[in-house]
Amino acid sequence: MPDFEAYCDDSGTDANTPVAVAACYISSKEQWEHFVRNWDEVREQEGFDVFHMCEFMAKPEAGHKPFCDWDNVKKDRVYRKLASIINTRISRGFAIAVPKAPFDRFVFQEFKDGFAADHYTWAIRAMLDVISDWRADNQIYDPMQYIFHHGSLSQDRIEQIWKSESKLNSDLTAARYGMSPDGIQFQDDALFKPLQAADIFGWQVQNHMRRTVMVGIPSSGRKAHPSVRMTLEHKLLSIAYFGTEQLEDVFSKAGLYKQNHGKWPWEDIPFRNRAKLGKAGKVY
Repeated sequence: MPDFEAYCDDSGTDANTPVAVAACYISSKEQWEHFVRNWDEVREQEGFDVFHMCEFMAKPEAGHKPFCDWDNVKKDRVYRKLASIINTRISRGFAIAVPKAPFDRFVFQEFKDGFAADHYTWAIRAMLDVISDWRADNQIYDPMQYIFHHGSLSQDRIEQIWKSESKLNSDLTAARYGMSPDGIQFQDDALFKPLQAADIFGWQVQNHMRRTVMVGIPSSGRKAHPSVRMTLEHKLLSIAYFGTEQLEDVFSKAGLYKQNHGKWPWEDIPFRNRAKLGKAGKVY
């Protein structure tokens, strides 16, 4: 059995959200077992079943039980406990944010047909790239189990990535990403509780992107809420986003490659869509 398991979340797959986010936490099976034990202890102490960040953060009038009945003191206490469990048990965390409007402005049909059909597929592929770097840096070559939320709007797109990568070069794919045909699962977050942690991570990246990065607030001027700092400023996390100029550059270079070589880059070489940390700037 694979020693490392990656629990992954999507955020922003619905049409009304301006950013698509792919996020995951990775740890060993042993640490995930400890995670579940710790999580269940808090769940029983504080009186909730499944932790969904959007319901937790909703206004009381939305009626999401039991969170709508909690005061801010209890909410802060529960969140601190859950964030502490996550930060203690994970080995690494990765998240990629892709603003949808500039992606749609610069993407072309051949790219969508041949490599990434939409924002979230692009975000997943970018996340796999940073995972591959982490694996290489730590000389990890064994398969990993990837677990996603069952019933996600992006489930069919995720499955297609696994199928297409396996067809290209199964040995290379296995070594680089730890991907295998049987190494992907879609599960219920009520039963696979680390998916609830990935949900928190994805929600916080989505919220942070919309409230600060996309409106051009520089890092020095951001006054992040304590819950954001607990989640996103952990030393074991790598979070990146594609800005407008970067997206334009990626698609432009893909077109130039076709002109010079007669084929698209993803047809010829391992195509890397690296997301870079950059200065905050308006992306529209």
